[in-house]
Amino acid sequence: LMSLPDPIQQAVIAKAPFYFSSPIPQTAYESMPTDVSTLAVAAQWLVSSDQSEELVYGITKALWNKNTRKLLDRGHAKGKDVQTTSALDAIGIPLHAGAERFYKEAGLLK
Repeated sequence: LMSLPDPIQQAVIAKAPFYFSSPIPQTAYESMPTDVSTLAVAAQWLVSSDQSEELVYGITKALWNKNTRKLLDRGHAKGKDVQTTSALDAIGIPLHAGAERFYKEAGLLK
């Protein structure tokens, strides 16, 4: 793997702000001599706008439940990076009313 130079990363981010700089750690793959500087996109959980507010509220609440947290932490190399503190960073589409309600109640959205 080759690192993406910072000026190129910044140019991409300027045109497509849903990207962000995120290194791939040396430990991700065997034989990587160093961390690799690259771009990533945030994890997004998507639902149809046709779904009810109550259903999507319940799903969102369940996804942020402490038991789900355990699954995220153990289930994927980047799972620990999926946090409520960054859940709304760089979202490129409108929130469903049910998700919006959850994030407001959780104090993460005004």
